[in-house]
Amino acid sequence: MNIELHHLRYFVAVAEDLHFRRAAERLHIAQPALSRAIKWLESEIGAVLLLRTTRNVALTEAGRIFLHETRLALTQIERAQTLAQSAAAGEAGRLSVAYMDFAINGPLPAILGAFRANHPGVTIDLDHMWTERQREAIVAGDIDIGFLIGPFTAPGIDSRTILSERFVAVLPEAHPLAAKRRINLAELSDQPFILGASAYWGPYRRLVDELCLGAGFTPRVVQEAHNSDGIFGLVAAGMGVSIYVEGARNFSLRGCTIRPFKGLDANIETTAVWRADNPSPVIANFVKILEVSA
Repeated sequence: MNIELHHLRYFVAVAEDLHFRRAAERLHIAQPALSRAIKWLESEIGAVLLLRTTRNVALTEAGRIFLHETRLALTQIERAQTLAQSAAAGEAGRLSVAYMDFAINGPLPAILGAFRANHPGVTIDLDHMWTERQREAIVAGDIDIGFLIGPFTAPGIDSRTILSERFVAVLPEAHPLAAKRRINLAELSDQPFILGASAYWGPYRRLVDELCLGAGFTPRVVQEAHNSDGIFGLVAAGMGVSIYVEGARNFSLRGCTIRPFKGLDANIETTAVWRADNPSPVIANFVKILEVSA
């Protein structure tokens, strides 16, 4: 079939007005041209759609069915056009976002909330993912945006630091050092440590090891946990102490005490990363929200 959209719109106009002259005026075309278009359409379909007399125009049964289906088709086409325009403007589509513990317990919820408020037509797919896996996924193009422990540089990757946090000590409530307002990192040298598992918390563990070596000791890790809740739970149970970011204050840490370190200026960064060559307008809109948030 060679039926085009204007043929369908011509037919709908005539079917609604049941008058060729009025329909032609509404369509801003000559009446003879409209009549020829309808006759061609009927020939192409192989069915009479309109009964014509010198005084009346009426729909045939085939015409009534064709009108119903044509209206549905035109509505769907208009919807497709609207969605395509929205997608081109970054107002529709999907966005895959990976995150690690520091991000989801820090600035990420506010960033996601701001993006959703400004772009409600975009579906966000969230995936908890460790930093090193995120690095692989963003380079491979498996995710659109990653929130990981930074910094991270790689060819074709853009990034923005969205949070820089100091380290704090997380102690059991009854721990002797919990009575102090601030502690020296070296005071933890003989303590058993609870830390994130090396397989999943690699960048964090390396930073903690560097801090402790700078203070003259290697942390004696007695237990590892897969997530932040596990770390805090084990500390609350009195199994050891931990070093975490100051975002720990965002948790309800029953059984734990948080204490800042004296004279420790080291920070840990949470970084947003994305592929610079990704043409998605959805990502461009998300980056704008990131820039405001950062």
